[in-house]
Amino acid sequence: MRISIYNEPAGSGIGGSEFVAALLAEALAADHEVTLFHRVPALTPEKLAANSGANLDRVELRYVADETSPHLSRRNPLNHYREARNTLAKLSDGYDVFVAIVHSIPPFCHAAKGALIILFPASAAPYIKPQGGFAAKPALKHPARYVYQSWAWSKRMESYQVKTSISEFSRRWAQKLWGVDSQIVYPPVDTSFQRQEKQKLILSVGRFAIEGDGHTKKQEQMLRVFQRMKEKGLAGWDYFSVGGLPDTPQHKARFAELETIARASGAQVIANMARPELRSLYERAGIFWHAAGYGEDENTQPVFAEHFGISTVEAMAAGCVPVAIKKGGQLEIVAHGVSGFLWETLDELESYTERLLADDKLRAQMAEAARARAQMFSRESFVANFLACLFPK
Repeated sequence: MRISIYNEPAGSGIGGSEFVAALLAEALAADHEVTLFHRVPALTPEKLAANSGANLDRVELRYVADETSPHLSRRNPLNHYREARNTLAKLSDGYDVFVAIVHSIPPFCHAAKGALIILFPASAAPYIKPQGGFAAKPALKHPARYVYQSWAWSKRMESYQVKTSISEFSRRWAQKLWGVDSQIVYPPVDTSFQRQEKQKLILSVGRFAIEGDGHTKKQEQMLRVFQRMKEKGLAGWDYFSVGGLPDTPQHKARFAELETIARASGAQVIANMARPELRSLYERAGIFWHAAGYGEDENTQPVFAEHFGISTVEAMAAGCVPVAIKKGGQLEIVAHGVSGFLWETLDELESYTERLLADDKLRAQMAEAARARAQMFSRESFVANFLACLFPK
């Protein structure tokens, strides 16, 4: 079959969604003709293969710009519908299967079979409030527009026969904001780490984002917690804050600010670390911190919480005990008190970490539990579960 995969998130780096797309493309290319459309201008097959570990020799990689038209006809509903259907039609027209990996509203599917992988519904359906629930006032004010837009939305979603979400967190919000039911298929995670002797390292991994650049990973807050611990007498332990850094003046300026904060405690802030070095750091680190969503209201701004948490699972697979925020997809990954700890305040982040620092036996027990739990989210599990949804027997 001819299969098209579209990875909608844009940017300058390779993240979790690109990893999902690469692994899926590799699996499907074993028996089918696969084209992978993406929105990362500098992405090459070699870069994607190196970062994901996938064999993409049989996959065609094609960049596509955002072609969402701001000039869709508003006066003629029929023309509006035709224009909306034609937007990005080339991604799926002429293919047997189309798989869309999306945060935003997906394009209409023109393939014989359509499948959604919902990372998180960042935009709501027409007349749905950003927190979920029906927006009655604008619907009553423009009833004809409401009827048309609701109909067009249902037609868009009906063009996909298979709908999946990457976590229960995303599934729940997809139902609230898009009105669709979906199956959970956890994304693939690299769980093949070597056992190394653990060192006294605390690690956090996440892109160095700025405000307005999606959800931030809260590196500053974690750096200040480590600084406070050092001021209280913590000795012998180091902290590494690692992540991707886009090549923009704004991102570089923010990174420089974090470097200044880090110097006060001797922590290290490292951008764009090569994958082999990052794997080694996972394997040597004893504790993993995660704070995305701290200070955000998960009920009103769920997009700022971690939608799943690939880096947390990678850390666990390497025997690195997670101390992660009790929000978003982290609750589905970490079994509190068994394979790690879940915290709500920075004081709890500090106290749970101190508990692990003071008890080598507990840390070792949790590391083994974390390794075992991480296998639930392996590459093999993702491929098998998604293909079972796409091609049910």
